[in-house]
Amino acid sequence: MSKKLLHATGFGRVHQLILEEKPKEARELLKALQDEYLAIVEENEALKRQIIEVAQVLDMAECMEFDGQKYWLTDELRHKGPYCQLCYDRDGLLMRLGKQQRHWKCHCCGNVFLDAKAMQEQSAKRPYAVAMPRPPIPLFVK
Repeated sequence: MSKKLLHATGFGRVHQLILEEKPKEARELLKALQDEYLAIVEENEALKRQIIEVAQVLDMAECMEFDGQKYWLTDELRHKGPYCQLCYDRDGLLMRLGKQQRHWKCHCCGNVFLDAKAMQEQSAKRPYAVAMPRPPIPLFVK
Protein backbone atom coordinates (compact mmCIF):
# COMPACT_ATOMS: atom_id res chain seq x y z
CA MET A 1 0.00 0.00 0.00
CA SER A 2 1.48 3.38 -0.96
CA LYS A 3 1.93 6.09 1.66
CA LYS A 4 -0.57 8.45 0.02
CA LEU A 5 -3.17 5.71 -0.24
CA LEU A 6 -2.45 4.71 3.35
CA HIS A 7 -2.96 8.29 4.49
CA ALA A 8 -6.10 8.85 2.43
CA THR A 9 -7.94 5.65 3.30
CA GLY A 10 -6.12 4.50 6.44
CA PHE A 11 -8.49 5.70 9.13
CA GLY A 12 -11.52 4.26 7.36
CA ARG A 13 -9.68 0.96 7.05
CA VAL A 14 -8.81 1.02 10.80
CA HIS A 15 -12.49 1.54 11.60
CA GLN A 16 -13.44 -1.35 9.34
CA LEU A 17 -10.84 -3.63 11.00
CA ILE A 18 -12.19 -2.79 14.45
CA LEU A 19 -15.73 -3.60 13.30
CA GLU A 20 -14.44 -6.90 11.91
CA GLU A 21 -12.85 -7.58 15.32
CA LYS A 22 -9.29 -7.59 13.98
CA PRO A 23 -7.52 -5.47 16.63
CA LYS A 24 -4.01 -6.66 15.73
CA GLU A 25 -4.34 -5.53 12.10
CA ALA A 26 -6.00 -2.27 13.24
CA ARG A 27 -3.13 -1.60 15.66
CA GLU A 28 -0.52 -2.25 12.91
CA LEU A 29 -2.32 0.09 10.54
CA LEU A 30 -2.58 2.79 13.23
CA LYS A 31 1.18 2.43 13.86
CA ALA A 32 1.85 2.86 10.13
CA LEU A 33 -0.42 5.92 10.06
CA GLN A 34 1.42 7.36 13.06
CA ASP A 35 4.81 6.80 11.39
CA GLU A 36 3.53 8.46 8.22
CA TYR A 37 2.17 11.39 10.22
CA LEU A 38 5.49 11.91 12.02
CA ALA A 39 7.36 11.81 8.70
CA ILE A 40 4.97 14.39 7.23
CA VAL A 41 5.41 16.66 10.28
CA GLU A 42 9.20 16.39 9.98
CA GLU A 43 9.09 17.16 6.26
CA ASN A 44 6.79 20.11 6.92
CA GLU A 45 9.21 21.56 9.50
CA ALA A 46 12.12 21.15 7.06
CA LEU A 47 10.15 22.93 4.33
CA LYS A 48 9.29 25.78 6.72
CA ARG A 49 13.00 26.19 7.55
CA GLN A 50 13.85 26.25 3.84
CA ILE A 51 11.23 28.93 3.19
CA ILE A 52 12.67 31.06 5.99
CA GLU A 53 16.21 30.61 4.62
CA VAL A 54 15.11 31.57 1.09
CA ALA A 55 13.28 34.64 2.42
CA GLN A 56 16.41 35.69 4.33
CA VAL A 57 18.58 35.26 1.24
CA LEU A 58 16.15 37.30 -0.85
CA ASP A 59 16.03 40.03 1.80
CA MET A 60 19.82 40.09 1.92
CA ALA A 61 20.10 40.16 -1.89
CA GLU A 62 17.93 43.28 -1.95
CA CYS A 63 20.42 44.97 0.41
CA MET A 64 23.49 44.06 -1.66
CA GLU A 65 25.18 46.83 -3.61
CA PHE A 66 27.91 46.18 -6.18
CA ASP A 67 30.46 48.98 -6.71
CA GLY A 68 32.02 47.47 -9.82
CA GLN A 69 34.57 45.38 -7.88
CA LYS A 70 33.11 44.24 -4.59
CA TYR A 71 29.80 43.97 -2.72
CA TRP A 72 28.52 46.07 0.17
CA LEU A 73 25.55 45.36 2.46
CA THR A 74 23.49 48.51 2.85
CA ASP A 75 20.89 49.52 5.35
CA GLU A 76 19.32 52.89 6.08
CA LEU A 77 22.37 54.17 7.95
CA ARG A 78 25.58 52.77 6.46
CA HIS A 79 27.50 50.36 4.23
CA LYS A 80 28.81 47.11 5.71
CA GLY A 81 31.66 45.29 4.05
CA PRO A 82 33.16 45.10 1.53
CA TYR A 83 32.60 41.49 0.53
CA CYS A 84 34.28 39.40 -2.16
CA GLN A 85 32.50 39.51 -5.51
CA LEU A 86 33.86 36.13 -6.61
CA CYS A 87 32.86 34.25 -3.44
CA TYR A 88 29.37 35.81 -3.44
CA ASP A 89 28.67 35.27 -7.16
CA ARG A 90 30.16 31.77 -7.32
CA ASP A 91 29.21 30.28 -3.93
CA GLY A 92 26.71 32.70 -2.38
CA LEU A 93 29.14 33.34 0.49
CA LEU A 94 29.65 36.71 2.11
CA MET A 95 33.40 36.75 2.67
CA ARG A 96 34.58 40.02 4.22
CA LEU A 97 37.63 41.47 2.53
CA GLY A 98 40.73 42.30 4.56
CA LYS A 99 42.04 45.86 4.18
CA GLN A 100 45.64 46.13 3.05
CA GLN A 101 47.61 49.32 2.34
CA ARG A 102 46.33 49.89 -1.21
CA HIS A 103 43.93 47.01 -1.78
CA TRP A 104 41.38 44.65 -0.28
CA LYS A 105 42.09 40.90 -0.14
CA CYS A 106 39.75 37.95 0.23
CA HIS A 107 41.16 35.48 2.73
CA CYS A 108 38.97 32.71 1.29
CA CYS A 109 39.77 32.74 -2.44
CA GLY A 110 42.78 35.12 -2.44
CA ASN A 111 41.18 37.57 -4.87
CA VAL A 112 42.61 41.12 -4.68
CA PHE A 113 40.61 44.32 -5.24
CA LEU A 114 42.36 47.65 -5.72
CA ASP A 115 41.31 50.43 -3.38
CA ALA A 116 40.82 53.31 -5.82
CA LYS A 117 40.37 55.82 -3.00
CA ALA A 118 43.67 54.86 -1.36
CA MET A 119 45.42 54.96 -4.74
CA GLN A 120 44.10 58.49 -5.41
CA GLU A 121 45.13 59.70 -1.94
CA GLN A 122 48.61 58.26 -2.37
CA SER A 123 49.06 59.80 -5.82
CA ALA A 124 47.90 63.17 -4.43
CA LYS A 125 50.57 62.97 -1.71
CA ARG A 126 53.35 62.11 -4.18
CA PRO A 127 52.86 64.07 -7.37
CA TYR A 128 55.10 62.72 -10.07
CA ALA A 129 57.44 65.08 -11.88
CA VAL A 130 56.39 65.76 -15.42
CA ALA A 131 59.23 65.06 -17.80
CA MET A 132 59.96 67.63 -20.47
CA PRO A 133 59.59 66.27 -23.98
CA ARG A 134 62.85 65.54 -25.75
CA PRO A 135 63.61 66.90 -29.15
CA PRO A 136 62.98 64.41 -31.95
CA ILE A 137 65.88 62.29 -33.13
CA PRO A 138 66.61 62.93 -36.79
CA LEU A 139 66.30 59.86 -38.94
CA PHE A 140 68.56 61.07 -41.70
CA VAL A 141 71.77 63.00 -41.15
CA LYS A 142 72.57 65.76 -43.66
